[in-house]
Amino acid sequence: MIRSLLAPADVPLDDDFTPHRNYSPEKLEQALSDGMLLWIDMVDAEDDEIEWLEKTLQLHPSVVADLRREDRRPTLMVYPRYLFLSLFQPYTRQNQAEGKEVHCLIGRNYFVTVRRADAGAVDEAYNRVANNVSAWRQGNTYFLYLTAQHVVDAYYPLLDRISNQLNSLEETLMSDAPKTDEKHVRRPVYVTKQQLIALRQMVSPQREVLSAIVGEERINQNPDTRDLFRHLYERLLRIYDVIDSQRDLATNVLDMIETHESNKLVEIVNRLTLFSIIFLPLTFLTGLLQLNFVTTVEPIVLPLSGYSLLAALLAITLSLFVGFGYLFRRQGWI
Repeated sequence: MIRSLLAPADVPLDDDFTPHRNYSPEKLEQALSDGMLLWIDMVDAEDDEIEWLEKTLQLHPSVVADLRREDRRPTLMVYPRYLFLSLFQPYTRQNQAEGKEVHCLIGRNYFVTVRRADAGAVDEAYNRVANNVSAWRQGNTYFLYLTAQHVVDAYYPLLDRISNQLNSLEETLMSDAPKTDEKHVRRPVYVTKQQLIALRQMVSPQREVLSAIVGEERINQNPDTRDLFRHLYERLLRIYDVIDSQRDLATNVLDMIETHESNKLVEIVNRLTLFSIIFLPLTFLTGLLQLNFVTTVEPIVLPLSGYSLLAALLAITLSLFVGFGYLFRRQGWI
């Protein structure tokens, strides 16, 4: 689908200005040849539409190949008559962070976006331009700025959600550690950490793209627009810093989980050691009575019946068990 916004040359850009919409490809070719200012937005472009764009704008084969391809890095390519750049709008699918490519072409009097329908950042910028006459007065470089701005803004809700999730997990571990099942906490943290790594891989090359755009002569012609791109570059740097800080927080949560598991293991070992200490003298006592290390000519007859001796041994055993338990509890070991 091809949709377009166009400012006819004979229409003044005053407060009553309304851009023309959705010209046919033939009229768009005429508008380009007449030097009119326009924005062409290609949504889920078909092969014939890409071929029309290639023929109309005389695109380089490398640019056409990138327009047909997905899952590329954010990139900037400079040609004599136009600039080509790719931006990535983030989104999550099945707990994985992915990027929707937004391809942009900017020439002397036109701005073209090629993207999928679910790249909603372009829709927001497109509608803003359609209802803002001041955007038309600043030219097509401002169209590029608005598109890049909404793409960068798409990172904030995702980072806020990740931050809230990590803070919630950290508070859960700190406030209710003994009752927390770390197995159910570890997986969300690993998933979140993978999302942050994917976002970092998208933001890092986009920093280079925006930095290169600021240095382009076509952008520097308007000082106001150049300053806007500089501000956008600084915002992307802050997003990069936030991603690094959130990744450190995810690492801290994993370390906290491992610390809790180690503490539980130490408590279990301590309890087992205490029980071993309790039963050690009992084992020695029962083993001693079974040893035949003294022999006599006549067997020794104890002045106790077998039942009385059994009851005495059981009483001694129970007394030792209760005594050790009382002693360990007073010491705070159990």
